Amino acid sequence: MGLLEIFQKRERKQVRRALRTECHAVAEDGFRFLGERTLDLSEGGILLRSDAEAEVGESVLLSLRVPNGRTWIDAQAIVTRVVRGLRAGDEGRAYGLAFEDIAPLDRAILAGSLGGPPPTPTRGLRRDYAGSVLALAL
Repeated sequence: MGLLEIFQKRERKQVRRALRTECHAVAEDGFRFLGERTLDLSEGGILLRSDAEAEVGESVLLSLRVPNGRTWIDAQAIVTRVVRGLRAGDEGRAYGLAFEDIAPLDRAILAGSLGGPPPTPTRGLRRDYAGSVLALAL
């Protein structure tokens, strides 16, 4: 795998939206409660606000209320990122959860609720130092 493929693989495929909605997230191992509020959503996953302990790779069972609706959807997700809450603008500890198993109808309902123009970024654009170095090398 070349350097360019590595950079492209790290890019998000869905637009994240800073939407808060109710959810119930439990770790599959031991059914430990992880959290009940999203900080952002996309068709591919959520950012879950949590004070609980979890690790990258851990499997999570999730029920999520569709934003601005009454419908709840269920999904199995995996912890892909840990936000420690140390940066300016962080709202405390949170976990990035990527959907692994979600019914096609539930995914379509979620996608419909996230429609509309892309949101404006809440933070400044991140600097892509590696991409800059790669561009200079080419």
